[in-house]
Amino acid sequence: MPYSKRLTILHEAEINDLYGIPSLSLEEKRIGFALNDLELDVIQSIRARKYKCYAIALLGYFKIKPIQLSPTYKELQKDLAFIAEEYFPQFKVPRFSVSRMQKARIYDKILSLLNFEAWDAKQHQEPLISHLQQVAKSWIEPRFLFDACTEYLARNHIAIPKYTVLQRIISQVIRLERQRISDTLKVTISDELTSNLAELVDGENSLTVKELKQGVLCINGILFA
Repeated sequence: MPYSKRLTILHEAEINDLYGIPSLSLEEKRIGFALNDLELDVIQSIRARKYKCYAIALLGYFKIKPIQLSPTYKELQKDLAFIAEEYFPQFKVPRFSVSRMQKARIYDKILSLLNFEAWDAKQHQEPLISHLQQVAKSWIEPRFLFDACTEYLARNHIAIPKYTVLQRIISQVIRLERQRISDTLKVTISDELTSNLAELVDGENSLTVKELKQGVLCINGILFA
């Protein structure tokens, strides 16, 4: 059965955990929202204190997981209050909204500070697919490919894109690997081995252990060469 474009890889709870804001303890907040001198200088370049607090929150989250999040004020409220108390005593963060342009500017600063790049399909998709094609030769299971994908992105300092983007990429890699296996076997496997394997599957013939081992070794040699 072919994989659909909406390949299921993660459970809903796993998706929410990965793409939602981290739930931090008090100690984790102290560590996650701490700023070094360079980070503090960049935050100070933002005019409004409410946006400074917002930027500190996003920076802290990005350090935990390199994803550009879009949290609501309600989701951030407790962390914003903590940040304001740490950096701007007596300041109460009012309810506010952030435009797409404002958030993009803040994330530009965060990416620059942490030496990351935003996901760019034109620049990053083909190298990622090439990497995953090599990984798929050892195991084609979707979750394994997803983990290999996020590891590759982290190693190359690229922010993790939306889940739907990774779904499409991994679906494509699985289709390519299945096609590669099919094409390779059609060209290289012997007619005799093909016939023997078909008869074995149909229950019309039997192979000796030696013949079966030779067949498996032959196929492995072809597929993983």
